[in-house]
This record gives sequence, C-alpha cells and structure tokens, in this order.
Amino acid sequence: MYPFSCTKAADTRAAIAAGQQGGRYLAGGTTLVDLMRETVERPGTLVDIGALPLRDITSTANGGLRIGALVRMADAAADPKVRNTYPVVAQALELSASAQLRNMATIGRSGGGRGPAVGTQRVQGRAAQAHG
Repeated sequence: MYPFSCTKAADTRAAIAAGQQGGRYLAGGTTLVDLMRETVERPGTLVDIGALPLRDITSTANGGLRIGALVRMADAAADPKVRNTYPVVAQALELSASAQLRNMATIGRSGGGRGPAVGTQRVQGRAAQAHG
C-alpha cells in the first residue's frame, strides 16, 4: 500500500468538503481497503464517515425515499418503505451481492460504485439524499 492520511469527519459538511479536496470516504471499508491493497485505488486521504448520522430511510414529501449513505444493503432491502415503494430496488439489492457483503456494504458505496459515498444517489428518477 501507498502512504495515506486518515481523518474523521465531524459532520456531513466536513465530509463533503474533504471529498471535494480528493478525500475518499470510508464507512465499512470492504471495497476501498481491498482496492487500496491491490493499488487500484491510491487516495491521499481517507475520510472516516462511520459516525455520521446517515443511517435512516425516510419518506420525502414528493413520495420518494431518502436513504442514508450508511444504511447497509441488507437493511435497505428489508425495509418496508423500500420494498413497497421501490420493489425492484429491494430485489436488486438482494441479488447484487452475497449475504455477507450485503450485511457489511453501505448504500453510499454500493450505490455509487467507486464514486463518493456522501452526496445524492438517483433511484428511479427520484433523488435519495444521502445527507440533509
């Protein structure tokens, strides 16, 4: 691995600012750490967002859902709001990884691939905000 620094985000604004400066978000770390070990990813700074309040799934005024970046894939797939409003999303989450990974992987990382975890994800044309 290459050298890197690590910081813990105090709030979502600090996390977003660190990401805009090139920091990579770390929550569960299942994907990013593996990619760093294989030198596919070489971030200069890791931003720990694990303590941020991003674990809720809430309904929005326009009938959409706001899914926090730290919601685990398994939790989102099992949530009644997701299953009832977006059954195809629940099914996709259930089929996209093994049970072990679904229980560890967060929506922010999984939904964004290797992109940022804190920000806005699009689900069937409706925004699911990862931060408030």
